[in-house]
Amino acid sequence: MTNKTTKRAPARFDYDALDIGAQSMKALEAAAIGIQALGRRSTEQAFELGALLEQASEHVEPGTFEKWVSQRCDISSKTARNYRAVARNLSNYRDRAVELAVSPTVLFHLASAPEEKVEAALAFAEEHDGIRVSEVKTLLADGADTPSEESFGSELADIGGLSGLRAMIDFKTKTGIAAFVESAAALVAEVTKILESKPTGKRLQKTTLIPVLEPLARTAKRSLGNVLLLDAPGDVDVRKLSENELPTASHWYKVFATLDHLGKREEWPEAKGLEDWLSQEVLPLLDWATSRTKQPEWPLANAGARPVADAVMRSGLEALGGVVRIEAPSLDPADDEDDSVDDCQPPAFLARPASATEADASNVISMVSTEVRSGLRKPAWLKPKPAEVSAD
Repeated sequence: MTNKTTKRAPARFDYDALDIGAQSMKALEAAAIGIQALGRRSTEQAFELGALLEQASEHVEPGTFEKWVSQRCDISSKTARNYRAVARNLSNYRDRAVELAVSPTVLFHLASAPEEKVEAALAFAEEHDGIRVSEVKTLLADGADTPSEESFGSELADIGGLSGLRAMIDFKTKTGIAAFVESAAALVAEVTKILESKPTGKRLQKTTLIPVLEPLARTAKRSLGNVLLLDAPGDVDVRKLSENELPTASHWYKVFATLDHLGKREEWPEAKGLEDWLSQEVLPLLDWATSRTKQPEWPLANAGARPVADAVMRSGLEALGGVVRIEAPSLDPADDEDDSVDDCQPPAFLARPASATEADASNVISMVSTEVRSGLRKPAWLKPKPAEVSAD
């Protein structure tokens, strides 16, 4: 006999005990079903939940609402107040908050903050690709308009456990990415300035570019190496990357190697190719590496591709006006016994011009001749076979 476990259905909320009318009960039930359907609390769902709770609160008295939301929706009264405050006070910032994926906990802190603090928090999130609870707390504290990295680092350094370790890693990753973006932006600005100010028809001079680009490239490379090798052993030099740390065929290795070459003057191309290298490789790679779009297109997809021999031949023939076709005579005597090499006419572009003088002709060796030159004989297999005499 198999024992069956029967799940007990959740108890129905006793609307009659709290003297809630049928119309209000219908509205509260609809709100409860909508709240349960939201599932996980994303930024968008936080605003939706707050709106549903606000609508439900209009159908019951304040004391009764707390009982209903706790018993029927399994949400504490404090949490319900936080969500309602988000819906009431942050509705004007909803789109920005959703785009930045601000967590509901951060929204709870911002819901009671003045407008200028909310603007500062969202601006911080836009600049740093998000904002944490510790960061928003520091920002909202009296006398601190913007949170400092030092205060975050010292605060996180005292948090124990794996959660504290993850917070430290996330913090260092965020600051490392910000450092790389800043150094890459400075490098892009200088390269763009150099290319735009170059006189037309003149080549770039390495002697003037080296003191400007070398240090910027080295800084950007070091910042990128710190991010890429965040979890690497302590004895790994961020100035060098091997196949173990980053595959040499990967796109990010190409970015790292390009910054490495730009930081070493001896790795630069010749002066005649320097402008193309900066404009067609360095700038596109930096733009790809710092792009905020999801999965940006690799800018060097077709770079380095060599045309195959057939493509080269076709392009050359197209430049000459098309494919030249030469009809050569058959070398098989069985094809036509009456034809011989004497009857073969050379193509027009190989024939001697009719206007050529004898003096000119004496210095020209014809590639194909309609005459059988003296001393030269046809191969035996080209001569017509003699007719066989019948024995009859």
